[in-house]
Amino acid sequence: MEAQVTKTLLTELADFYASLGPGDIPGNVLEKARRVLMDFLCETAAGFHEGELAAIAIEYARETGGREEATILCDGSKVPAPWAALATGIMAHSIELDDGHRWGTSHPAVAVIPAVLAMGEKMRSSFPDILKGIAVGYDAMLRAARSINPSHLKRGFHSTGTCGSIGAAAGCASILGLAGKQFAYAMSMGGLQSAGLQEMLHDHPGIKPLQPGKSAMAGVLSAEFALRGARSPRTLFEGQHGWFKAMCAGEYSEEALTGDLGKRWEILLTYTKLYPTCRHCHAAIDLAREARKVLGCTERDVESIRVKTYRLGIVEVGQIFLPATFEEAMFSLPFSLAVALRKGNVTLQDYTPELLADEELRRVASAVTIEEDEHMNALYPEERGAWLRLVLKDGRSFGKGIPVAKGEPENPVTDGDLREKLTAMLAPYYPEEFVSGLWDICIESAPGAAGYGQILDHFGRFHTP
Repeated sequence: MEAQVTKTLLTELADFYASLGPGDIPGNVLEKARRVLMDFLCETAAGFHEGELAAIAIEYARETGGREEATILCDGSKVPAPWAALATGIMAHSIELDDGHRWGTSHPAVAVIPAVLAMGEKMRSSFPDILKGIAVGYDAMLRAARSINPSHLKRGFHSTGTCGSIGAAAGCASILGLAGKQFAYAMSMGGLQSAGLQEMLHDHPGIKPLQPGKSAMAGVLSAEFALRGARSPRTLFEGQHGWFKAMCAGEYSEEALTGDLGKRWEILLTYTKLYPTCRHCHAAIDLAREARKVLGCTERDVESIRVKTYRLGIVEVGQIFLPATFEEAMFSLPFSLAVALRKGNVTLQDYTPELLADEELRRVASAVTIEEDEHMNALYPEERGAWLRLVLKDGRSFGKGIPVAKGEPENPVTDGDLREKLTAMLAPYYPEEFVSGLWDICIESAPGAAGYGQILDHFGRFHTP
């Protein structure tokens, strides 16, 4: 006999999400869902070409075989939905250009969208239902992440992995149209599969995409098991041996998890990345690009660079000064600043073996000092900025601080910014028509006129098996 459980934090969330139809999602939320989908699809396309782990995941999924339920984007193979979600999530996170959420210190697209697309393809879901699944998955993941951070991160967890499985499960439950109780079971099973550690930042960071890929896979499994009658603790969050106790030693916020349901949509609070580095680099890169313009300098003119920022940023991007690999470079604030001063930007094409070995870039990276700022620590995560002082060999200098990087909700990218980013990012691999065609489907089309099948057909035209 099933234990008697009254309303819990999990059932409050699940009952709300299960009650929603596509028409219940606010228009601005659906418009943001279109844009995060567009961003995700292009990052997946780039990750297909750049990701070492992505190639391994695709090969493994193809060799494993099974029922042809969902497509591995770019590769074109049809495999069981969990494997498609795993491989696609790994691809999308391979280049560190996916969106994020500073209060939850996590990357929602790469955990949620692969699961929603795999399940949506299997179920032949409409485009509005897929957009709803994305919005619901983002909300569930990011509310969970917001509720336990920054304590969770300080304990060494990787929120994209640990919280992503909850969001992916919610997105898939939405696609399946699960009722409240089943919806709760699916999210609970996602929570039971929470996994991910930050240690990968300190040795072989290229393994990092495994964690969102595994979250996406866990989301598909959770919803499928719930559909088939599996049950799971509805006391997931606040239980005696629950998520809060395990993930943050009691430093959590119930209001962050369940407050303002239907009013505070977390997808509207995500940021868009413009540079292929960990987000903690971006405010300082913005400042370096501004300094280059103001002083009319390049990296060859630099005498010293001093950066002040918050502790968690230093832990993630202030340890590697002279990266040896593309994966290490994505987590090196000093080297990224050197690149920004030479190029005026930081793109995927700026982490080639030749540039990583460039003596002048390495000299400038070595000239960077990074200091922890207690005031910035106190403001984190409401602000996630940096202060930079650049001194040139001729004595001229630039000094400035900013509270958040470009792309945050307070300083958003325009559609023009987004399209420029995506076109430049994919230029080495695809003609401009690849981006423009996706843009027409994801952004410009009427909801009833678009579909995931069109997206798959579009990818197929640019990828030869």
